Amino acid sequence: MSDAPIAILDVGSNSIRLLLWSGSDDFGPKGERITTVTGLRRGAGADGTIASDALNRLDVCVESYAARMRAAGVSRGVALGTSAVRDAPNRDAVAEIIGARLGLALTVISGTVEARLSYAGARLTVHDDGPVIVLDVGGGSTEVVRGHGSSPTGAVSLQMGAVRSTEDYLFSDPPTQDQLDNLREDAEVAIATAITTCGGAAPIVAVSGTASTLAAIDIGRYDPKRVHGHVLTRAAVEEMLSWMSGLSVADRAGIPGLEPARAPVIVAGAMIVAAAMSAAGVDDLRVSERDLLDGAASFSPTLVGSVGIDGPCVTPLNELV
Repeated sequence: MSDAPIAILDVGSNSIRLLLWSGSDDFGPKGERITTVTGLRRGAGADGTIASDALNRLDVCVESYAARMRAAGVSRGVALGTSAVRDAPNRDAVAEIIGARLGLALTVISGTVEARLSYAGARLTVHDDGPVIVLDVGGGSTEVVRGHGSSPTGAVSLQMGAVRSTEDYLFSDPPTQDQLDNLREDAEVAIATAITTCGGAAPIVAVSGTASTLAAIDIGRYDPKRVHGHVLTRAAVEEMLSWMSGLSVADRAGIPGLEPARAPVIVAGAMIVAAAMSAAGVDDLRVSERDLLDGAASFSPTLVGSVGIDGPCVTPLNELV
């Protein structure tokens, strides 16, 4: 590997994340991490078409990322598209923005691949080879993957994420009790089925923005060193749900530890986490800041291509899809 970092971009349904990977140590991939909530799926059409204002927010975001990549001397990288991009008939518009701004081809990964990469990253938090369920509550989907050690043994991708579930269930501001109950019931059934399909209940490691945000709220502020590995109890999640669901989006935005841009969707995300804990029969879970980005770094020989102003690179995922 050259001294220049490798860019690993996650084009998610609610946030766009960049890892400037500069190598790995015993704790996993090293490098600067940047997260921007763009709400890519927000306002999407009934068929999943990404709205024009969401594309504009994406463009502004990756333009700033391009400047950071140039300053870091990045010459290689990969861009991965997840749920919102998978669903979108106009996904080519996303690919055009990524290609024009970053010189990277956008690789749209399946829910199964997304789950495998999240599992690979989350395992860095687990220091034994016992069974574990990795829960990745994203904006447009939720991945449930079970495994032992470094090997996932089952994975399910659910069309149920923090943004999608807010749009599908929580129509009011604040949501009504009926809306909350309907989401909880459907989430518990879906996740219980997923856990059974994957091989049964096990301790949970939760990754991505919803889990990190709940940990930050529990702590009182976002501190990545404290969030990573934080044990989040089921009682704490239920307590957060109880009072956050009674607040308007505007009032939620002032909660310590909650990024204001996540205020519209945190209740749905928390409900999915609570439903997963109930379905798995666990009283707590461990939050990991190691996730899909870290998993992608571990697969870098397969994923990474060149960044170039003359055109995007090819980033094959044939081994994973």
